[in-house]
Amino acid sequence: MELLFTDSIANQELKGLLGFLDMDIPFANMKGKIKTATNDVINLIGKDTYDLAVVEYKKLDTDTEKNHDLIFAVRNPIAIQGYRKYAPHNDLSHTSQGRLNRLETNQKSPFQWMIDKDDAALERSYYEALDDLIKYLDENIAAWKETDQYKITHNLFISTANDFDEIFPIGNSRLLLMKLAPGQRRCENKDIKAIIGKELFAELKADPTSNEELVDKIKEATAYYALAWAMRRFSVQLFPEGALQAYKSDRLTTNASKPAENNEAYSVAAYFEIDAKETFAEIEQIITDMNTADVEPVAPMMFQSNKNDKFLNT
Repeated sequence: MELLFTDSIANQELKGLLGFLDMDIPFANMKGKIKTATNDVINLIGKDTYDLAVVEYKKLDTDTEKNHDLIFAVRNPIAIQGYRKYAPHNDLSHTSQGRLNRLETNQKSPFQWMIDKDDAALERSYYEALDDLIKYLDENIAAWKETDQYKITHNLFISTANDFDEIFPIGNSRLLLMKLAPGQRRCENKDIKAIIGKELFAELKADPTSNEELVDKIKEATAYYALAWAMRRFSVQLFPEGALQAYKSDRLTTNASKPAENNEAYSVAAYFEIDAKETFAEIEQIITDMNTADVEPVAPMMFQSNKNDKFLNT
């Protein structure tokens, strides 16, 4: 695997991406983490898309500004993630006497809450950089639109981040939409298909405009289901800041800006599950109304008298 960093100038390249980084951190110490971070990005965008950036990186001297943008878009999340993976190991000295706290002259070790806050900020920056990368690929790289990674959401009822935002705000995040796709697909195949039936499901997939009221409710249900599914699996930092605040009561957090802990994430997931179940019920009612409307009224049976019927009394 070829990296988007050159050993001899990698420190300057990293400094250009991570302005807060000290130049005296040897790239050789971080290189293993940079490789791991590169694989993380490849898993998201695919090897073919990554290789496009490698090709452009090799001809930087004659590169156009657009291709510089491609290299930056791919390399930025790699640098952030590489440093995130490296930093915890660098916080301590690993010596023959065991792990020791690093404490240089005129320096003071940070409090744990400071480290936690910085870790959270780095994680959020990583997700934001990935989102910027995906949006750049959407707008500028035609080959990206032929990849399986790009198409992951395009056969779902909610296929765009804008569509999802109309139900619940995810900050128009293409990254988050891709992460939510398995949850949406599970809801469609496990719940929606069971409620509306395979035939109608196939019809709506082929032509969503054939019953817009029902499709809107299906989108709403899959959105809430996917959010509940995701809250138990992904870091809360993946979600845009403030997106979950309406679902976090004062009992769950000590201040409005505090990120949700694991138990809080499960509590938020429970709220999304309630919303999903309520919407499932509304879909069932729509189907019931449709079936009732399709049933032709049966004419009441008319009594025909028979004068020869000896059991007939008047």
